[in-house]
Amino acid sequence: MEIHVLLQANCEKLLEQYRINLRSVRALQATLIDDILPSIRDELDLSQEATSWAKVWLEDTFTVFQIARRHKFTRSFAMESIRKILVWRLDVMWPVVDFGSLPAVFCFPNHIRDPFGRPILLIKSSSLSMLSDSSKAPITQGLELLRQHLRLLNISQTEDDPPILQYVVLLDLAGLSLQGINIDLITWTLRETIPRFPGMLAAVFMVNYSWAHSGIWTVVKRLLPSAALSRVFFPTRKELLDFFTPACLPADYGGSLPCLTRLEDPLRAHQIGVPTQLLPSVQPLEPPSSPPLAPTTTFISRTSILNPFFGYPVDSSRGSTRLQHGRRRKRDLIRTLAFLLWMRWRSYIKLTTLLLLLAGAIRLLTRKGLHHSLRRIFLKALPWS
Repeated sequence: MEIHVLLQANCEKLLEQYRINLRSVRALQATLIDDILPSIRDELDLSQEATSWAKVWLEDTFTVFQIARRHKFTRSFAMESIRKILVWRLDVMWPVVDFGSLPAVFCFPNHIRDPFGRPILLIKSSSLSMLSDSSKAPITQGLELLRQHLRLLNISQTEDDPPILQYVVLLDLAGLSLQGINIDLITWTLRETIPRFPGMLAAVFMVNYSWAHSGIWTVVKRLLPSAALSRVFFPTRKELLDFFTPACLPADYGGSLPCLTRLEDPLRAHQIGVPTQLLPSVQPLEPPSSPPLAPTTTFISRTSILNPFFGYPVDSSRGSTRLQHGRRRKRDLIRTLAFLLWMRWRSYIKLTTLLLLLAGAIRLLTRKGLHHSLRRIFLKALPWS
């Protein structure tokens, strides 16, 4: 019951955050697609296919929401994070190579959900021993497949249905040993890859956990942030059945469903790379009420809070803001920092400069004895001399 109450509270909080911030998230998507994507396209010299692939990811409202949520919906931080992840995706995941689904991951049929309507994943840890350093690309594409599947589930939802934002995971530890796992690969997955697919896991249930796995858990929990640790549970068989009910678990785990090998896995029903036409575009917040006007250019200071590329010169035309030189140049940032330093300390800089010049002049005159010569010249110039 304690697990149910905790996960219910987390689910309700997440859905409320989504409802409250949906409008700002869609506005952020529009900026990303209209401004950030063109600058990345020019900077990386992307092809039309790569640009379209990147745009499809930016159109995923649920992914953009999760990244913005991680940054507490601070627009500038979220925008910078999304930009970095997009550049990483283009570097690591493009062009798309379909490795298929991971053999260790199984997704329950779409109609089988947890009590809060979330899809259920089963990971057999015994299969993890087959993974090596060469599995990094398949792991990344496997996470991408999970992201795409989550989005397809939401496309099939009606407007009255709550969005599906996360998975629930059953991690079966049977047959796992410390000698059989690649700690470096697990570290890479937890620290380098999963953070680029944020917020997809609502909870992880450790199944068939025993004292023999305590050493492995001691190692892994040091790699997880505290927020992730709070979503890891070690239920008994009864607690597992109480939460999911027998109707949602296969016979392998005490449920009334057929054995796992006889269940359909929707992850194997489609491949990486969802056709663009199946994915909805970002809808404008307000329909245009007047004919399009001729482009007008507006000046935005490089230090303005309205500048999404704070510190860099931009060109703004009818709400579309782009980097003036197509990329972020270090010299522009140095100029901005110098300007901000001057604006903050200019009075002190002026006073210090004046005092230094005065001290230098006095020292120069004293050293060369020029003050005596000037005194004689001055006295001779007097009318009574």
